[in-house]
Amino acid sequence: MVIGLLLLLFTAAALADGNSVQLGQIVVTDSGAPTSLQILPGNTALVNGQTLALIGETHPAQIFYTVPGAWVTEGSGQESLVAIRSPLLTGTGACGAFLFLEDSVPIQPAGFCDINALFEINIEQAQAVEAVRGPGSVLYGSNAVNGIVNVLTRASDYQPANSASVELGSNDYTRTQVNTGHWNGTDGFRVSANASHDGGFRTYSGYDQQKLTLRLDHDTGVLSRETLFEATNLNQKTAGYIYGLDAYENPALRFSNPTPGAFRNSQNLRLLQNWQVHFSGGRELDVTPYVRHNWTSFTAHYLPGEPIETVAANSGGMLVKLRDSWSPDTAVIYGTDAEYAHGDVSEFQPAAITNLPPAQADVRPQGFHYDYAADSRTLAVYLDLNHYWGPQWLFSGGVRVEGVRYTYVNFLPVGNTQANGTPCAFGGCLFNRPADRADQFVNVLPKLGVSYLVTSLQTLYLNLGRGARAPQTTELYELQRSQNVADLNSVTLNSFEFGWRGASGRWSWDSDVYYMLKNHFIFRDSNGFNVSNGRIRSQGLEFSLDYRLSSHWEMLADGSYAIHRYAYSANLGQGNSITYGNDMKYAPRSLGGLRLRWTPLDGTRAELQWTHVGGYFLDESNQHRYGGQDLWNLRVQQQLPRGWSLALRVTNLANQAYAERADYSFGNYRYFPGDGREMFIEVQKAF
Repeated sequence: MVIGLLLLLFTAAALADGNSVQLGQIVVTDSGAPTSLQILPGNTALVNGQTLALIGETHPAQIFYTVPGAWVTEGSGQESLVAIRSPLLTGTGACGAFLFLEDSVPIQPAGFCDINALFEINIEQAQAVEAVRGPGSVLYGSNAVNGIVNVLTRASDYQPANSASVELGSNDYTRTQVNTGHWNGTDGFRVSANASHDGGFRTYSGYDQQKLTLRLDHDTGVLSRETLFEATNLNQKTAGYIYGLDAYENPALRFSNPTPGAFRNSQNLRLLQNWQVHFSGGRELDVTPYVRHNWTSFTAHYLPGEPIETVAANSGGMLVKLRDSWSPDTAVIYGTDAEYAHGDVSEFQPAAITNLPPAQADVRPQGFHYDYAADSRTLAVYLDLNHYWGPQWLFSGGVRVEGVRYTYVNFLPVGNTQANGTPCAFGGCLFNRPADRADQFVNVLPKLGVSYLVTSLQTLYLNLGRGARAPQTTELYELQRSQNVADLNSVTLNSFEFGWRGASGRWSWDSDVYYMLKNHFIFRDSNGFNVSNGRIRSQGLEFSLDYRLSSHWEMLADGSYAIHRYAYSANLGQGNSITYGNDMKYAPRSLGGLRLRWTPLDGTRAELQWTHVGGYFLDESNQHRYGGQDLWNLRVQQQLPRGWSLALRVTNLANQAYAERADYSFGNYRYFPGDGREMFIEVQKAF
C-alpha cells in the first residue's frame, strides 16, 4: 500500500508543470569533496543552514525528523539514542553502529564510543548537517555501519558575518549565542559560541551547557588550510525512567524524577588542521592531523545500584587522501587513516543496594566493578574509483582494509570478585574482569555504486556496500558472571540500495528502497555472556518530497516504512527470548513528518510541522508494545529593520502526553516522558 501510494505520487510529479525545483545541492560526506547530489550513487540527506536556523534546535533530536529513515530520541537533558535505518540501539551491541563526524573527522576514537555523542558537537551553530543512511563510502571505516552524521562548521565567509542572540523559553530555558568572523579573500576566522541553561520539566533535572568553535581559514588557490578547535562542556542533572503501564499519561509521574542526584558531566576538546594542496594535472593531496580529549562521567540510573561510569580518552590521528585522474573520465582516491587512543574506564557503585532481594543485591557490591585502561591502534588503507561511461553513467567502486588492535590492562583482581578480592555470595559477583590481554580485528569493506541520469533532472542509482565495526572495549572487557573471555567477531552489515531522485514541475523527490543483513550482532545471552552470533534483517522504503504549492507556500514530507527483524533465535533469560522473525524491539515500522512552510514576504518565514513515530515493541519476545505518537510544532521567523530579527518556536503544540522512549525491563514498563507544550522566543541582532 505504501509503495503504491509513492508510485502514485511520483506519477503525479512527472505530469506536473510549473517552475522546476533544482537538484543542485552540494554534499561532501560521501566523496570527501563537494559533489552534486544529483549524480551521487547513494543517499545523503542535507539539512542546510536555513533549515537549521528555522528549527533552532534545543536538542539534536529536533533536526532528524527532517531526515527520512532517522529517529533520534531525547533522553534526560541532552542525552539521546539514535536510529538510522535501524531500531534504537541500547545496551550491549549498541555502541559503534553510527559514525559521528565534524568536518568529515570522527569525533570519538574507535573502541570508545558514546551513544549520546551528538551533544559533543556544536550543532546549534553548524553551517549544515549531512546524514548518510546505511554504510558509508570506503572513506570511512569503523562505526560507519548503519549511518553517518557529518556536522559541517561555519566557514570564515559565513553570513551574517557577526551576530548575537538571546533566547528565553519554557522551564527556565535561556540561551545566548555569539557569532563573529571575517574573510578577506585569502585569510579569515570564525568564532561561534553559545551557552544554554535548562531548568528541566521534571524535578531535580536540567542542565548547563557551553560550546565554543574557533575556525581559521586560508586559501590561495594552490594551498588551502582549515584549522578547527572546538570545546564543549555539559553539566546535567539527570531524570531517570518512570515506571508503570502508560505512566507518561499520569501527571504525578510524568514530572517526577525517581533518580534525584543522578548526573552526566562531560568535557570534550578537538583540534584538527586540514591541508589541501593542488598540483598540476588536477591532482590534490589532502592531509588532516587531529587530536581529541573526551571525558564523561555519568550515573547509570537505569541499573540496580546506580553505578557511576567514567570514561576518559585521549586520541590523535592522521587522515591522508591523494586524488588523481587516470583519464579525463576516471578519478581515483588513494587513502590511509591512522589513529591511536588511550582510554581509562571505571564503574563505581557508591552504596550497597537495599531495595532488592539478597540474591540480586549481593552480586552487585558497593565499590569498583571495573577499572581498566585500553589502548586502540587503528590503521586503514583504501582505494576509491569513479568512472564516467559517457555523459549519463557513473560507476563508483572501492575497497577499504582496516585493522584495529586493542591492548587492555586491568587494575582490579581478575575474575568476578569484589574490588578487594573477596568473593560475593550466591556463586560470585555479577561483574567479571578478564586478565590483561590484546585483541585484533581486520575488516575488508567493498563498495560498488552505479548512477544513471535518466534526464537532466532525474537520476536512478544502485548501491551495494558493506559496513563493519570492531567490538567496543566495553563489550570485550566488561564481562559478567563466569565469562572470562569475550570471543567476539566484528559486526558487519551488507547493504543493497536502489534509489530514484529527481524534479518535475513543482515537485522534487528523493526515494530509495533497501535490504540489509547484519551479521555478528552482539548481545548478552541467558548466561550473561557477551556473544556475537546474532543476525538482523532489515528492509524498507524511504522518501523525501518537496512540492511548491505557490511562490509563497511549500510542502515538504519525509518518511520511511521499514521492517527490522531478528534472523536468529536465542534465550535471553528472565522469561525473555528472541524468536526468528520477531520484530526487533524499539523498531517502529513507520517514521516521518510533514512541514507546511509559508514565506509571504522577504524576511518572513513560518512552518507548521507534524512528526510521526509509529508503534514499536519494547522487548525481544514482542510481548509488550508502545503505541507511538504524533506531535505538532510551529516555528516563525521575522526579519526586522537594522539587522534585528525575531523567532518564535512552539514544540508539542497540542500539549500531548507521550513517551520520548518506552521500554520494558526487569518486569516493568518504564518510560522517558516527553515534555508538554514548550515556547521559545529568540531575539537576534546582525552586525
